[in-house]
Amino acid sequence: MAAVPPLAPPPAGPAAQGAPGAGPETAALRERAANAMMDKERARYEAMASAAPAPKKPYSAKTVQTLIDSFNETLDKLGGQDLPNVEVDLQGAERWPDPLPAAIFVPLVALFQAVEQVGGGKFAGKYTVSPDELIDDTGLRMAAGQLVRMGNDAMLAKAMQEPMGGEAMPEGDAEEVPAMTRDGMGEEDKALMASM
Repeated sequence: MAAVPPLAPPPAGPAAQGAPGAGPETAALRERAANAMMDKERARYEAMASAAPAPKKPYSAKTVQTLIDSFNETLDKLGGQDLPNVEVDLQGAERWPDPLPAAIFVPLVALFQAVEQVGGGKFAGKYTVSPDELIDDTGLRMAAGQLVRMGNDAMLAKAMQEPMGGEAMPEGDAEEVPAMTRDGMGEEDKALMASM
């Protein structure tokens, strides 16, 4: 799915560092640049996560789980592939008194932002959920309903699977977008976040 870019580019690997004519200084420079990019993207991820609003009263854990399930099903339909599921441990609680966990809040917001941009913006306003609305069970149910509607929209699924601006770009000019995971990060970024 090309619509949601990963939160950070993959770091320069051994192949990039060992390129012909690349001395130790070049390799070190690439590594520093990659680390700086990862730091920037990590900060962006954390900033998005911290923007999750506190609920007016504790969410029903069942409603949170319904939102997560709807997100997973919709992303499979929009991405055109079976992606690993977002999973959140609700610790067997009946109520969730905290803001939505970053593992679902960040990719949920990123998905709704991506939908606003794909297809030349023709879906903007059709499927919208503001983070500020996710403050109670009603807001979560509304978001889950929007996700179901998105998953059933064949035109949206087609637009989400095309490269950003694909029709306007001459062949060969479109940048290759790294593989996505459900949380909007590439595999390398996911490994980085897991080690934090």
